[in-house]
Amino acid sequence: MRKYLFLLLLLPLAACVDKSEQSAKMLLDTGYRLAEEGNFQSARIVLDSLHNTYPKCVDVRRVAKSLEDSMEYVEAKRTMLYADSLLQPLLKESDVLLKSFSYEKNEKYEDAGKYVHRLLRTGSNSSRCYLQAYVTDNRETIVKSYYCGSAMLLQSTVCLESQNEQYRSAGRLHSFEAGDYHSILTMEEDKALSVLNFISMHCGDRLRVVLEGTNKKGNATTYTYYLSDSEKKALEDTYKLGVVMKDIKSLEDMLRISRARVEKYENKYML
Repeated sequence: MRKYLFLLLLLPLAACVDKSEQSAKMLLDTGYRLAEEGNFQSARIVLDSLHNTYPKCVDVRRVAKSLEDSMEYVEAKRTMLYADSLLQPLLKESDVLLKSFSYEKNEKYEDAGKYVHRLLRTGSNSSRCYLQAYVTDNRETIVKSYYCGSAMLLQSTVCLESQNEQYRSAGRLHSFEAGDYHSILTMEEDKALSVLNFISMHCGDRLRVVLEGTNKKGNATTYTYYLSDSEKKALEDTYKLGVVMKDIKSLEDMLRISRARVEKYENKYML
């Protein structure tokens, strides 16, 4: 660890000519010792005290800043290796899950494509009420509640009911009329994963979907249907893929940030 951490400390330090610089140098030595022991958090506290207490000890503070850069460099290297070690098995897991999914993208209207379970593709379900779930290229999970009927129902809430439990979720509404009335309630990311988690936990139960909203006159109305076993399985598979993709995104972000920090300090100090 010293190879990276303390190479930067071989910088000339001006002779301490007064008590302030001597005290600052003592704090620097303490920070150096703590860092060498791997206690970076305590080392940073000591170095912060040095900067705040002795702002005029420029030479000492310059070396302290080099030590802080060294600690951040080491931590970034560790994070990069850690994130990559977790990312590789998750990528393999996602490859297995994706075998049950189709890739859809409308080049005219969509910037990002999506992975949709084969049983939940839009083209196969455009004229019925159903739940569609998919994961985007950006690793985000989306759930859409589709309503199609001869009577208007502007959805406000989707209510999932098993024998003993109930889960409700609101979302963003889009509606239109094309022969029948259509309304689509969209739930994104954590909200979408929560909906799918409820379905996954109750895959063995009879699950009722109650669409709550308003009719053409603005009065409260509902529409009820049940999820089939194949739909529950498809939504459960999407939940598994969504969780894996969310973890992949977090690790990719961690890897990108830590790699940028490593490159920053390697370029700065020509390591």
